[in-house]
Amino acid sequence: MKKILLVLTALVLSQMAMAQQFSLPIMPEKMWPSDYAKYETDVLNCCNYLLTADPAFNQPKHEECTSFLIRWLEGTPQVQLVIAPDIVDPDNEQLLVAYLAAWTRHALQYKDSSPLVCANVAVEEMLRYYENFKASTGSSKKAEKLLKHQRNGNLASVVAKALGI
Repeated sequence: MKKILLVLTALVLSQMAMAQQFSLPIMPEKMWPSDYAKYETDVLNCCNYLLTADPAFNQPKHEECTSFLIRWLEGTPQVQLVIAPDIVDPDNEQLLVAYLAAWTRHALQYKDSSPLVCANVAVEEMLRYYENFKASTGSSKKAEKLLKHQRNGNLASVVAKALGI
């Protein structure tokens, strides 16, 4: 039992260390829409970090990744986000960032995904993030409500309704 616990602890620590071993480039102030594509790998690294690292663990890195992701999303033509207030709590920054990161990661990995598929993936990832880092994100009534829908098997219909689809 102690060996299993030791192996699991080492695995978690190594993943956390690997997630922090990337550096983000500085994007120039002026960029053409076509310039954003060369940052996709950095954006994916950023999204992976934001979805797997506890925001309380390395707050400066978390803030750096959040800023980088938002700056990239503001200018890129590659990802078109839909944020529905019924599924994303704009007052909970951590969950909003998790939603943005999950949507972006899915949209970049599966370029032909529909907004509904991206939203479903993003909500599922956001809820996983909420459950994993609840102590850091704080309580969210919207997330708790979505978790109930998830347990009842009707989360996809709730997301579709929130998006108006």
